[in-house]
Amino acid sequence: SIMDKKKAVNGDIDSSDGCIIPGFGEAETAAEMKGEKAKGRRKKLIGFLKQNLVVILTVSGVLVGVGIGMAMRHMNLTKAQMTYFAFPGEMLLRMLKMIILPLVVCSLISGAASLDTRSLGKLGGIAISYFLVTTLIACSLAVALAFIIKPGAGAGSLNSNTLGLANTIPINKEPVDSFLDLARNLFPSNLVVAAFRSVRSTGVILSFLPVFGSVYKILGSRLHRDSSHTFWFISHIAQIKQSMNLELLQVPMATEIEGMNILGLVLFAIVFGIALRKLGPEGEELIKFFNAFNEATMVLVSWIMWYVPIGIMFLVGSKIVEMEDVVLLVTSLGKYIFASILGHIIQGGIILPLIYFAFTRKNPFTFLLGLLTPFATAFATCS
Repeated sequence: SIMDKKKAVNGDIDSSDGCIIPGFGEAETAAEMKGEKAKGRRKKLIGFLKQNLVVILTVSGVLVGVGIGMAMRHMNLTKAQMTYFAFPGEMLLRMLKMIILPLVVCSLISGAASLDTRSLGKLGGIAISYFLVTTLIACSLAVALAFIIKPGAGAGSLNSNTLGLANTIPINKEPVDSFLDLARNLFPSNLVVAAFRSVRSTGVILSFLPVFGSVYKILGSRLHRDSSHTFWFISHIAQIKQSMNLELLQVPMATEIEGMNILGLVLFAIVFGIALRKLGPEGEELIKFFNAFNEATMVLVSWIMWYVPIGIMFLVGSKIVEMEDVVLLVTSLGKYIFASILGHIIQGGIILPLIYFAFTRKNPFTFLLGLLTPFATAFATCS
């Protein structure tokens, strides 16, 4: 009948005898939609947890390490026991250092070889300009925060033992020496040596008194090799000058120190990749080799990342156990810690995202979410 058709249209027919139940169809549809939305949210949450599981575990490892370190400070561990406790963290640092060289060199060679040589100059100019501008902004921000917050106030209560600087040597280094060291490190004399040594200028003490000149010249040239003699000599240099009536002069001399010369390796890798690209078909096989090497290295990195939470836990815990007075250190350096964190938040959370948005018109925080894992690893291992 006409009434039944109207009811059917309105969804009011009872299912038992062909009649329609009022609002039954709409309620079922709404329930299905709610269920689908709940499933969608659950899938997104599970996907987010899976994607950022390493980050979550790393941050948890830091927090657990702080708790374990604070708890073990009252156990009065011996030096040997501290060494054993820090061993898992030491293994993490060794694995990360092990993977740096193949990761940086292979990825840069592969990336430089994949670029068009005609656009390389333009990209290089943009990269250098971006680096200079952002560095200038960061330096200006740091100076402004230093004047406003005065992070050095309150640090007078700390001594060298609290900071672990009891046997450090004061180094007076001129700005020109820093630039010369930069140039020396850009062009290493030996690529193999650059994998574990870099160049730094150190002061050589020379005497202008002919009788003692050769003695102090020899002593000065060996200062960087024996830290105990160096520290004694520098700390007593004023008395030496006064008692022996010597006129001493500090002359910079480039010496090799422990530490990877990452700057020289980066430059070589980029130039080598460009050279492979210039070879054309003759360099394709070598480019494929470095591409495969880079992919294999990334697999190794993904394996190491699963060990990071465990290593971080012991690394942070051992550093806290080794500190003499954590409360004094935090309270004395509170302004410095606050200024450093605030500067990173302003630079990394406001200025750089604004620059990214200005040039791309895209959400910068979506891009930053993909960097959570390296950020967490860098934050945790910097201890």
